[in-house]
Amino acid sequence: MTQAARRVVLLPMAALVFLVLPGCLRQSWEQRFEGATVIAELFPTPPREIEIVAVGDVMLDRTVGRRIEAHGARSILQNVRELLREGDLTFCNLECPLAHRGPHDAANCLFRADPATAAVLADGGFDVVSLANNHALDAGRAGVLETLNTLEARSIEYVGCARDRERSSEPVVLCARGLRVGFMAFCDLDFAASYSRVGHDLKALAAKIEAARRNCDLLCVSYHWGEEYRERPTRRQRELAHATINAGADVVLGHHPHVLQGIEAYRGGVILYSMGNFVFDQRAGERMESGIFALKYAEGRGWEVTVTPLWIPLRTTAPQEPEPGRARSILTRLKHLSAELGTSVAIEAGRAVVRAGAREPSPVLAAGST
Repeated sequence: MTQAARRVVLLPMAALVFLVLPGCLRQSWEQRFEGATVIAELFPTPPREIEIVAVGDVMLDRTVGRRIEAHGARSILQNVRELLREGDLTFCNLECPLAHRGPHDAANCLFRADPATAAVLADGGFDVVSLANNHALDAGRAGVLETLNTLEARSIEYVGCARDRERSSEPVVLCARGLRVGFMAFCDLDFAASYSRVGHDLKALAAKIEAARRNCDLLCVSYHWGEEYRERPTRRQRELAHATINAGADVVLGHHPHVLQGIEAYRGGVILYSMGNFVFDQRAGERMESGIFALKYAEGRGWEVTVTPLWIPLRTTAPQEPEPGRARSILTRLKHLSAELGTSVAIEAGRAVVRAGAREPSPVLAAGST
């Protein structure tokens, strides 16, 4: 039965209740009575829910680019396309410019992918990408502008970079299932050239996050941070992640280490310290093991994060679900790394599951600071 039909059926019932109410109670209802109000109070709107799918580093140059040229863009995500598209909103870190112009030396990690490879992002249904990383400026200012044009032509939003450099840290707000979801992105690598940097003033960062949170229902903040190939977050990562949640963010999306790091449930928020590689061509082993992170949110209940383990065969550079033994190894490692952060991970039906619960009051926001 549709909601409209349900209202038609229930209106006579509401009228009957109104007639038989005791006098004093009925008088109160008479003062407030409006058909829509009565129905809303008797049958409250169900809590809003949304699913955000997030993955780590996507690099479309070098071996990946050659694979796309030989087998087509749809070959890259053919094994995981449906998992990505299950989300209402989908995010990744784009680890290369998409441009014809600018410097290019892929053998020495100076990346620049053909703009046509953006078809991979479109194929995966990506809604927003982070450009706040140490490779976004590899092709210079001209490469940045062409990248932005390429993404816009595919209707893919981006954060952490903008034509006006001063606006690079501004959020993008997307709407899905009646919720306004904000995304911001920052780079926290001292050696990296990036338009959107964290810097040393965490109070200034917190002020940006607080301001963004006031304009959306949920806020995801992406960080390119930490140390490459390190399984455990640094002290700086943890400090920054906690400050971000305290300032009002709901989710922290981490990348750069190129390996999985643990998940932390903190004050009702979720911190993914490193989601690992997603489309890349690095050395076989833990660098080519990662996951798809499905973050499900329900008002009043909080977050549930489900991680599908992935393996990226170098011969194809196409992420896929691994065979059972490798999958267990990935999930067990993620469970142990998360336990070190004080967070329990359940292994259910070949997936890792973290439940964060309802959000706790933020000490910063509770104090009323701006």
